[in-house]
Amino acid sequence: MEEDKKDEVLDFLKKHVKMVLAINEANDYPNASLLHYVVTDSFGILFGTKRGFGKYNALVADPKVSFVVVEEGIDPLRVVDGRGMAQEITAELELQLAHDLFRSKNDAKWYVENADDFVMFEITPTSIRWLDATSGNLQIHDLQVG
Repeated sequence: MEEDKKDEVLDFLKKHVKMVLAINEANDYPNASLLHYVVTDSFGILFGTKRGFGKYNALVADPKVSFVVVEEGIDPLRVVDGRGMAQEITAELELQLAHDLFRSKNDAKWYVENADDFVMFEITPTSIRWLDATSGNLQIHDLQVG
C-alpha cells in the first residue's frame, strides 16, 4: 500500500472510537464485541476490559483477534478490517501511558474503567485491509504491518 493510503487509514482509525473485536472462545466459536478503542501512531490498537469478563480469559488463552471499524451511517463508505495479536499491558508505566492516551482521545463514559480488575490490551496488527467506496467504486487496499 502506498504511504498516502497508510496515512489515510491511520487518520480514519484516529477519527473513530468504536470497533467490533472478534476473539476465539474456548468452545471454538468466535465471539464478537463492540468496544471503544484508540490507535497509536504505529497502528497499535488499545482497549480495556475486566479480568472478570470471559473476553479476558479468552484473550489470555488465545491472543489472535480480528477487528473491524466501520464508518457509521446507512451506507458505510469506508471500512478497516484487520487481524493481529492482543497482549495485556502489564508494565505500570506503559499501562499509565496507554490509559492516558485512551482517555485523551476517547471521551466515552466507560462503565468498566474504574473497576478494580480493569486491564488494558494492545493489538499489534499483522494485517489491515482498507475498503474505500467514497469514489463510487469499491477500492480495496491491503496493508501489511508488524
